[in-house]
Amino acid sequence: MMSKICGHRGATKYKPENTMSGFEWCVQNNIEWAECDVQLTNDEVLLVIHDDTLDRTSDASGLVKEIRKKELETINVGESDPKNYFFQKIPTMDELLRYCKNSKLKLNIEMKFYQPTNSSYRERLVSNLLKAIKKTNVKDQVLVTSFDLDSLLLLRKYSSQIPVGILYEFLPKGWEQNVKDLNATTLHLDYKSVNGDQINQISKLDIQTFVYTCNHPPEIDALWKFGLSGVITDDPLKFK
Repeated sequence: MMSKICGHRGATKYKPENTMSGFEWCVQNNIEWAECDVQLTNDEVLLVIHDDTLDRTSDASGLVKEIRKKELETINVGESDPKNYFFQKIPTMDELLRYCKNSKLKLNIEMKFYQPTNSSYRERLVSNLLKAIKKTNVKDQVLVTSFDLDSLLLLRKYSSQIPVGILYEFLPKGWEQNVKDLNATTLHLDYKSVNGDQINQISKLDIQTFVYTCNHPPEIDALWKFGLSGVITDDPLKFK
């Protein structure tokens, strides 16, 4: 499924996170897979952004869900230092998927949810994401992941073909049933919490295991022999 190396939010070591310049960097440096985050605004726009607010990653503030379409042209998530100013707007998922279609970049899409998560939002996010994937005809280039199992179950209800990956902070009891219910192809675990025996167990079920977000190869060297499939990292070049 995914390749050994997946750039985290594009490649945040080299470019601002979740920006087109980061995904372009991956293509330019022959990184086959990149990870991104997706949320849905009240205007039904799928935005590629991690936090629930604009405060940390942009020159604006406020809730992501309240962003209006007309504001997307003015919010800067690129470099804002006066000495290195580079305006970039928040990518929409449609824009990023079109880029992936043209560039052949493959995308690990994490659906983001912030409390309280209501069923209406979950339904809207999943529905709009599936529409975007279908419209751009990239189902063979994407993997959809989330910590939110209900959203993955909903996605699987609507699509039996889109590859699904489960995100866990710690591998829980009953993970095997989750994999079965979702027909999941990958598990994604915090590299600080997973051990070799767990990876070996997962590998026996023919499921790929990926760790996030490791930036120093020696920290996961011991895991490869147990069947670790790959790493999601801010610094893809360190793992090449």
